[in-house]
Amino acid sequence: MKKKIKCLMLVPNLRVSNGVTSYAMNYFRAIDHNRIEMDFCLLDDIESPFYDEIRRYGGKIFILPSLRRIGAHLSKCYEIVKNGKYDIIHDNSLLKTIPIMKIASKFIPVRILHSHNSRLGETIIKEKRNACLLPILRKQANAYASCSDMAAKAMFGDSEYEFIPNIVDPEAYHFDLDVRISTRIKMDTEDRIVIGTVGRLAPQKNPFFALGVFDKLAEKEPKVEYWWIGSGPLDQEVAEYVNKLNHSDRVKLLGSRTDIISLYQAIDVFFLPSFFEGLPVTGIEAQAMGIPCAISAEVTKEVAFTDLVAFVPLKASIETWVKALEEQIRRIPERCSYTRELENSVFSSANAGERLENYYRKLLNEVTF
Repeated sequence: MKKKIKCLMLVPNLRVSNGVTSYAMNYFRAIDHNRIEMDFCLLDDIESPFYDEIRRYGGKIFILPSLRRIGAHLSKCYEIVKNGKYDIIHDNSLLKTIPIMKIASKFIPVRILHSHNSRLGETIIKEKRNACLLPILRKQANAYASCSDMAAKAMFGDSEYEFIPNIVDPEAYHFDLDVRISTRIKMDTEDRIVIGTVGRLAPQKNPFFALGVFDKLAEKEPKVEYWWIGSGPLDQEVAEYVNKLNHSDRVKLLGSRTDIISLYQAIDVFFLPSFFEGLPVTGIEAQAMGIPCAISAEVTKEVAFTDLVAFVPLKASIETWVKALEEQIRRIPERCSYTRELENSVFSSANAGERLENYYRKLLNEVTF
């Protein structure tokens, strides 16, 4: 019988409709909980249905005090790390985790730093600041992991890393016509063409540009409407911008939802004009559901495991983006499941828990502590 591994999964929060949260929860569901005991440590306490799910499987959840209360923050980090007797800490955040990773270097043999984005910050100033501080965080880790080559390059340069793909459950993400019909009735959108984005309302996701594109599309397509599923720091500003565009009747800001799978069924075209991404799990989910996608060319091409994705440069005109959406709208009648394509891709959750366990055990066998 192999020794049970104790892992502390370090994430910013467990917000619904967040890529890092989806990654962490999908692997939490995929692991054998008799072989890996996984606890979570969060930088922010944001209401989430995942708290109950984690505790149901025996996982603990720790919330770190704000770094503004540095004494309390350090004390809590020390308490968690020293008392937890963890074999592995798996860090999926950036810079705010320097204190706990520094403490972990004294107590935890395997310390993984995992990159999820192809840029180090949402603004040039933040990117430069983070680039200056990143070497401190990298020094605390003794293993690197990433969801894509672009994300690895951003955080680790040319250093070696382990590819840990974002994963999706093929049994959960497949097209279901009955669910589509019932959801569209519930959402009062039976005769509409629904453009949908799933993700945080944050600068990285480029929401104001997305609404500008939709505004032009709406001039040509009278039955089109736009759903944004997810919340974030731009909630209020985006809501005000929607009103300014006089689209409050055609744009639905749905916030964080627990029925995302059903909402995917009702969406006709997936729209993701992000400035940058690591490898968006939402793009994988949308393809698995058979949704035609219009995605920023700044996003890694690794996300496309089907023929459903049209990549459009951010520098392209709004008219070019509108044309791309129109071309994807014409594919709506072809809608079907891409379950087999997902099952045959690296993004399938099948055996993903075993792969993660094997990676953890490999590191534990190699480390000297």
